[in-house]
Amino acid sequence: MDVDFMGIRSVHYIESDPGLAWVKDPEVSIGPDTTLDSMSILTPNVVRLPADGFRMYYTGLGPDRPISVSSGYILSAISNDGINWSKEPGVRIDVHEPHATHQVLCPDVIPLPDGRWRMYFQARSGNKPTVILSAVSMDGLQWEPEEGVRVANFGWSFGSPRCIYVGSSEKPEELEYRLYFHHYSYPMRTGLTARNHIISAISSDGLHFEVEPGIRIAQESEERESYAVYAPEIIRLADGSYRMYYSGWSDEIRGGIFSASSLDGLNFIKDGRPILELDRFLDCRMVSEPCVINLDDGHCRMYYEAEDQDGKRRILSATSE
Repeated sequence: MDVDFMGIRSVHYIESDPGLAWVKDPEVSIGPDTTLDSMSILTPNVVRLPADGFRMYYTGLGPDRPISVSSGYILSAISNDGINWSKEPGVRIDVHEPHATHQVLCPDVIPLPDGRWRMYFQARSGNKPTVILSAVSMDGLQWEPEEGVRVANFGWSFGSPRCIYVGSSEKPEELEYRLYFHHYSYPMRTGLTARNHIISAISSDGLHFEVEPGIRIAQESEERESYAVYAPEIIRLADGSYRMYYSGWSDEIRGGIFSASSLDGLNFIKDGRPILELDRFLDCRMVSEPCVINLDDGHCRMYYEAEDQDGKRRILSATSE
């Protein structure tokens, strides 16, 4: 697959701010209907294909998992319109040695300047903190894990990554990679002193990251964030500012999609009220992990993971007003 690389506009870029008003779509985007994902479907990430249409990467789990110890792996589906999706056969990335022996999840796929694709993802091995790894692909289907760890710390768990390019599109050789991700206490604990925030890291090559000072989104609300804030969906806008959609989870409420804005991609101001709530049969037990794409008609679509009243997990969507 040839990638038309456009610098800072290559990924997580939308000209106009999608804003705060969203209407949930009636259709189910990805449902648990194959033996690879009938037990769980989570963490959508959607990219535009160079020719036309979209590909969604998501976490699945089913009885026919190729590796018996796996508790999650990355699958994919394609769509022409962003509403009707066809699942692609096989597993994109499964568990593997040495840092991802039990689970891989939360994919984020970006185009690279050399025409390849890179996927950042969260990984777990045994009773260890989760880490962020990466893999590369020429066609978006066959993936090869890259050596080493992108972000890790023996005292903290990291995950739900999203990566953007920062710098000037006129000088692609000087572009840097900024990775946003959650920062969880390990072992995991709750409460507003747990420091379960969203932070970021910067890299000149997309492989070696240095954590940036400060907190991008802080865990602050007892009502909606007592467990954590996580799953940042970062969008760069044409005026150079940023919109972030993210999840908040509390001991009482399992998720919800929230929003924040920033002029520099580092200092964010929360918008307060939830963008999407747990308010219908399909998503009354969980709303989490947003992913946003721009549509050809000028609207945007937000995909998110959801759990229904019966405990089934699937990918749903909402469309911007």
